[in-house]
Amino acid sequence: MKKMKIGKSGVEAPVLVLGSFGMGGGTSWQDTTDNDQELIDFIKEAHKEGICGIDTAPVYGTGRSERIVGQAIKEDRAGWYLSTKCAMQWRTAEGIHKYDRDGKSVYANFKKDSIIQDVEDSLKRLETDYIDMMIVHQPPAMEEVKEVMEALQSLKDSGKIKAIGLSNTCLTDHAIDLVKEALKYGQVDLVQEHASLLFRNNLGDFLKLCEQEQITFQDYSGLEKGALAGKIIEGVTEMAGDNRSKYKWFQPDGVAKLNDLTRALTPIAEKYGCTIPVLVLAWLRQQSPVMNLLVGARKMQSIKDTMKVLDVTISDEDLKEMSRLSDIANA
Repeated sequence: MKKMKIGKSGVEAPVLVLGSFGMGGGTSWQDTTDNDQELIDFIKEAHKEGICGIDTAPVYGTGRSERIVGQAIKEDRAGWYLSTKCAMQWRTAEGIHKYDRDGKSVYANFKKDSIIQDVEDSLKRLETDYIDMMIVHQPPAMEEVKEVMEALQSLKDSGKIKAIGLSNTCLTDHAIDLVKEALKYGQVDLVQEHASLLFRNNLGDFLKLCEQEQITFQDYSGLEKGALAGKIIEGVTEMAGDNRSKYKWFQPDGVAKLNDLTRALTPIAEKYGCTIPVLVLAWLRQQSPVMNLLVGARKMQSIKDTMKVLDVTISDEDLKEMSRLSDIANA
């Protein structure tokens, strides 16, 4: 597995990091297994194949994903890059109510004491005494940034976390200003944001800021929740409450456009001897030297296929052609 420096932190991470959102299960992701041991074994097997970085969050299955990850990596903790998140909690009804799911009410809470408790809870579920990357799961209000960064800096000073990241800042209309505000109070080494061949909004000025400040851009949903995985998950729109049920690419019009895009991308993928998901992730990786890919998988064949991204280099001409095809799909 190829590795890269994460921001200015000195922490190294693999270029491909395994995401565990789908492993949380529940109504947010219904096609996962209810068998924890199967997922633990899968993570261990992925490690043998070269995967050495994993990302999770407390709210993925309201604790389930973190517990599974902790069980899977504890025998070789030093051999893993581990990231998780904070500021989304269900301990109390304090903060901004975000959603109710699977019997839990989740609140965004950016107070210092709450964030510190988030990290303590994650350390217990993950069965570790340190976390390589702690990411603020949702963007705080501008006036809350100082307190958030102070909380994370205190955790960094204590050795409980190694680096600080922000996530979903691009869901606001002031993402660049929010990152700049955070930089006033500490070191931000990573932003975890959405981008893909079909969603390039964050690959302009925001990505340039990351390059200028030496902040790693860790992409999530590069395959658009499976829409760019080469096939549509049948019946996903009927899964009540499923995270993808109302997603535009799984609606009839979106499926038709995806089929057209897939047909157009097929000869390019064949040219490079890879699958379409590998092709579109390789396109994404080549957008910037600070790009890191967060990829989801729950089957070993998907892991083995995805790792081929590291060996695919797309020509400038084909990169531009893929962007053109994306424009057509998005029209």
